[in-house]
Amino acid sequence: MKSSGQCYMIGLQPQELDWVRLLIKLLRHHDPLPPELARQALRYVEQIADSGEATAGMPPAVRQQQA
Repeated sequence: MKSSGQCYMIGLQPQELDWVRLLIKLLRHHDPLPPELARQALRYVEQIADSGEATAGMPPAVRQQQA
């Protein structure tokens, strides 16, 4: 059976596909540094998402502008 080359993910917006492709490319990189940096970035994003704060992860100057 031949694969169509498409994969559907619930909650993924079409404009986010390029970011997902880049992330996968970094995680599969032959040099060990890019995959490790990508993993650390994913952990950071996960922590920010878990915090539930809309301004979490933004620099203080940006937070003050939005307040």
